[in-house]
Amino acid sequence: MASVLVTGAIFLWPVSLWAVGCASDLTEAQRLLSLQQFPEALRVIDHCLQLEPNRTPAQVLKGNLLYLLSRDTEAIALLEDVLKREPGRADARYALGRMDYANGRHPQAVEQFQAIVRADPEHYRAWDNLGLALEGVGRIDDAIAAHLKSIALVATAHRDYDWAYANLAELLMKQNQNRRAFDLAVEAAERNPTSARNAYLAGKALTRLDKWPQAERWLKRSAGLDANYAEPHYLLGQYLVRSGQRELADQEFARFKALRAAEPEKRR
Repeated sequence: MASVLVTGAIFLWPVSLWAVGCASDLTEAQRLLSLQQFPEALRVIDHCLQLEPNRTPAQVLKGNLLYLLSRDTEAIALLEDVLKREPGRADARYALGRMDYANGRHPQAVEQFQAIVRADPEHYRAWDNLGLALEGVGRIDDAIAAHLKSIALVATAHRDYDWAYANLAELLMKQNQNRRAFDLAVEAAERNPTSARNAYLAGKALTRLDKWPQAERWLKRSAGLDANYAEPHYLLGQYLVRSGQRELADQEFARFKALRAAEPEKRR
């Protein structure tokens, strides 16, 4: 066995893991990422890059890991360097676009996602994220069109992709197109019935349509799917106020406030 000293603790690694090179490190780092063991995954990918400093897939993975560890500036700089060397690298551009969007750099995010869909018009995830970025710069009609393009691409070919439906539903509610938003949220919930957000959006659209009793079912479903998701509790509180159950309503409002306070500043 070989060992490496990290922050005062000894981590043991099989000699074979260090011996077989960067390819094995990439596989292991991906496995650790899937387990949300981000610091451990970063240590493995750093070893890979010690062996092969310019291995692009490892650099892209490291960029994503740095972002997940809230090291945004480093992540963005790394991915920008990758794209200077390989401007056609869609995975690096997609990751950078998402980071730009999350950091409020919406014009830059638009540029990244537009570059992807120009090169690959069937990149449905990029179309969906382009819709979010276009909304961020106030181009609402273009944002709706981008989400619709994503939906057209996933309607039959990618039945597991629900994000475009949910994202468009949320945008349309802001435009007071609540009936259409409800239909999209239901489709998102059918595609991914484990998503608390999808159920919440369906319930929220129903409240906008003044269909509170029907909304209650969706909101309770949302709250049951994720005990840490704040959003449904506020609308449940409003429903209970309307139905004359003030004490229960106050409990929902308190739950909403507590969960909101515990949320991270930025969703990653």
